[in-house]
Amino acid sequence: MDWITLTANWFRENESVLSGIAALVAIVGILLSPLGGNIKALFPGAKSKTGAKQNPEAKPLPSHDGASRPAGKPTVYIEPFTGSSEAASTLAHELYEEVRRAVANFTGSTLVSDIKRASYIARVNVLLTGTHCRATVLMQNVHNNEDFQSERYEANIDNRLEAIDKLSAQLSMAMRYGIATHLLTQQGDDTQSLLIRMGGSIARSDENLFIEALALAEDALEEHANDSMFQAIYSRLLVATIRFDYHPLNNEQIDKAELAARKAVALNDRSDFAHVCLGTYLLYAKGDFAGAKHSFLRSLEITPRYHLGEAGLGEIEIYSGDAGKGSDLCTLDLKSPILKNGRNHEAIAAGEIRLGNYDAALEMAEDAIHKYGEVTQTLIVLAAAAGLAGNDQVASQAVNSLREKHPDISIEAMRRWPYKDDADWELFVSGLRKAGLE
Repeated sequence: MDWITLTANWFRENESVLSGIAALVAIVGILLSPLGGNIKALFPGAKSKTGAKQNPEAKPLPSHDGASRPAGKPTVYIEPFTGSSEAASTLAHELYEEVRRAVANFTGSTLVSDIKRASYIARVNVLLTGTHCRATVLMQNVHNNEDFQSERYEANIDNRLEAIDKLSAQLSMAMRYGIATHLLTQQGDDTQSLLIRMGGSIARSDENLFIEALALAEDALEEHANDSMFQAIYSRLLVATIRFDYHPLNNEQIDKAELAARKAVALNDRSDFAHVCLGTYLLYAKGDFAGAKHSFLRSLEITPRYHLGEAGLGEIEIYSGDAGKGSDLCTLDLKSPILKNGRNHEAIAAGEIRLGNYDAALEMAEDAIHKYGEVTQTLIVLAAAAGLAGNDQVASQAVNSLREKHPDISIEAMRRWPYKDDADWELFVSGLRKAGLE
């Protein structure tokens, strides 16, 4: 085989890439549970951290000693899926092909077909009882053979194609988030580590961490002028400023966020996260509902059922269309163990206010504060909901907390939330006035 053929084969193998690792870190905030030894029976060859005995029929893992792995981006190998029966194995094979197709559409790290070149291994086992399917995914770090994540997903296969679409999306996302979560534990001074530190701040409601990440991004902006993921995260950080302040974005922030978001998309039109960041900018900085919807839909074309794309569409509905439908879309995202910053709670609460469900809005905002702390934007929607619900105690506490953070806070100087209809914003403001904010 000549060197041209060898080179072509290598590029064919490595052209598939796993989506947006740094983008995932921007939304990953979970602590994964240690895996029990009892789950290893589902995955032949998996090594238990607990020292449990291996299945005597299990095939040993291929040796990785001396294997050559690409530097920089992490690499993932997806083992052929296994099934508990002949019918389950058939379904497993169908899922395997769909998951590989989905992962091949991602950007950020590399899907490899040679296990010796993998940084991570993904295994999936399928159980089938009647029409009920359970798919369990296990992630392993090749460097130390540590099994660091396991998730399982359920589906009814009466509608087989719909079940395959649902499960393949869930399994591919689990692999994506699993690698991103594991990368949170890694240290370094390379670009990947920089993006992780930047993105990690978006996953939290920690204002100090956010300020540090934004400063870090500003310092490295010129160096990473042509890095799509860097530009996307930078834009997201700029827009996220509104969560920690009550003022609207200033012209400089708006211009920088737009430039970064559009550049991210221009540099990599196949990045679902870049399109989400552009959509987020258009919605919250410009009130451009049509443009934002186009961007969120584009992200879903790239990655069907992408939760950030779906949540973005939900936010558009909350502020300009069917608030009930929008709340449902954002509520689905709340069930994900990935996001831990209260942003969806705030959007849902804003939608409940628009629907006149003031107690439900109050409950949603209180849940966000209980879980993620007193972020300015959460306190604002809590005060509005409490004022409209007639809960004077909670309203007063929310306003006092806002004044502790921002002594000069006023409704006049406050950023308008992106309600399309003036009447909806006026209702929101009336709740703030009833809560005691002027």
